[in-house]
Amino acid sequence: MRTTILLFVLSIITSGATAQLALGRALPLPSGKFNIGYHRFEWTDTSRKEILSASTRNRSVVADIWYPTENAGGVTVHYLDTMAAYRAFGARGLRLLLGTTGAALIRSGNIRTHAKERAPFDHRLKTSPVIFFSHGMGMITQVYTTQIEDLVSHGYTVVALTHPYDAWLASLQDSSLILFEKKQREAAGTSEEQQITYENKRVEWWAADIRFALDQLAYLNRKESDIPFAGHLDLSRVGAMGHSVGGRAAARACQLDARIRSCADQDGVVMMMPFYPGPDGTGMKQPFLLFERDRITPPTDEELKSMGMSRQEVETLVARLRANRDAVLAATGGSYRVVLHFDSSTHMSFSDLPILQASTNAEAALASRVLQVTCRYTLEFFDKTLRGISAPLYEGKEQLNYIDLVRRYPKAGNTKHR
Repeated sequence: MRTTILLFVLSIITSGATAQLALGRALPLPSGKFNIGYHRFEWTDTSRKEILSASTRNRSVVADIWYPTENAGGVTVHYLDTMAAYRAFGARGLRLLLGTTGAALIRSGNIRTHAKERAPFDHRLKTSPVIFFSHGMGMITQVYTTQIEDLVSHGYTVVALTHPYDAWLASLQDSSLILFEKKQREAAGTSEEQQITYENKRVEWWAADIRFALDQLAYLNRKESDIPFAGHLDLSRVGAMGHSVGGRAAARACQLDARIRSCADQDGVVMMMPFYPGPDGTGMKQPFLLFERDRITPPTDEELKSMGMSRQEVETLVARLRANRDAVLAATGGSYRVVLHFDSSTHMSFSDLPILQASTNAEAALASRVLQVTCRYTLEFFDKTLRGISAPLYEGKEQLNYIDLVRRYPKAGNTKHR
């Protein structure tokens, strides 16, 4: 035990030089006028057994709920549970997720949320639209704090779900820790087709998590309680969004549940598809946003060789995949496709990770600017589709840096649910 503690202390000392490089680095400030409150729930779905658990436990869902509050007083919410990471993985825990620089920043205390525990709801709003958020596969919701807080600062309540066994780490109320499940994923096969099939099944589970969480939220909203936001949630204006596989799960939940009125998928596609159409080609009734990175440069000769394809074959394949993508986006209640500049971003640019992991402050500054752009486009999409507020970025009146394309797909004539 003493050896383990010593290693932990040494890791803090040796990371000091890295922390100095990132001195003064912080996450972007929320751009809205509202302060932010926070409440954590853990819900158990007794209708589903956990298929990734060796036990017969029911499915658990962790919900971090961030809501607009009227004052900035109270206990500040930690960015993430460093002790849970230490218990799960030892001294290397944070480095596994955040890298050396990110881990040093978290331990330094420089990276903070802007949220307060159980702060009173901001009664100037009366009610707040709700957005469900799902993390990427193998990620945790905390690394999306900037996006979440920015939406809340504009009056939204965000329900950030942790999908156990598919998250990097889930910490439950009974102090148990659920790590990312690898065995069944590996048993499903290693080919691309086998991995897609496995993740498609997980998408169905995550979509069920979102719908279950919406049921729980509806109950809390009706219940007389000391929960700060109870009675203040506008469940006639519900959105769902997510990053990577989480974006696909949000889209699937929208296909299945008409209570969700608007959906956004951030860089979550399979073979360029954000979701699969029904047998008759229909998609969803709701407005939909596909916010993605899209490489427009052709593959190099070396890449063609590694793929075992000719240039003509690749061009034909890409054309077919793009046509399929455009067809499903046209089969919705009105879609937008926003393309983030490829060379200025990564798949994780929708999260805080590029800021935390940047090796220089200049890299962190670029990552911060790109993330603020993603926040603005996401906010205006939900403002337009849930609140009916004018959205200059989607009306051709304004375009921000790092955006290559904003394309609108009109509402389809037949978009019934599956």
